[in-house]
Amino acid sequence: MTKPFGMRELDARLRVALRHHAADDIGHVTELTAGPLHLDLVHYQATYQGRPLDLTLKEFDVLAYLARHAGKVCTRRMILESVWGAAYANETHYLKVYAYRIRKKLHDEAGQFLQNDPSVGYRLAVPPAPAAG
Repeated sequence: MTKPFGMRELDARLRVALRHHAADDIGHVTELTAGPLHLDLVHYQATYQGRPLDLTLKEFDVLAYLARHAGKVCTRRMILESVWGAAYANETHYLKVYAYRIRKKLHDEAGQFLQNDPSVGYRLAVPPAPAAG
């Protein structure tokens, strides 16, 4: 990294390095599945309904965050802080644009899978797990 550098760039590079280090840990989750969405966290590959998705890194990170909390509403602030960092916690327009792009790639323009709770945030709609019994 060349000097001078901005704190946002340093923060982003550190998060990427930590993410790569965490993926190397034994026992670390390397794949996520939320309904028809499957994410390979090591190779940054995603499929939806069996079709490969061509996602940017940020789009992938947004989906990964939501998949970790599948079925639950995640506030805009939670998503923004996790994916972009604390400095972006109030940049809700970022998330709105990314949600739109992700829905287009999922062919989910109606928001059936990537759902919006207008006053709170977003959630991935997944069918409830079968009851044990």
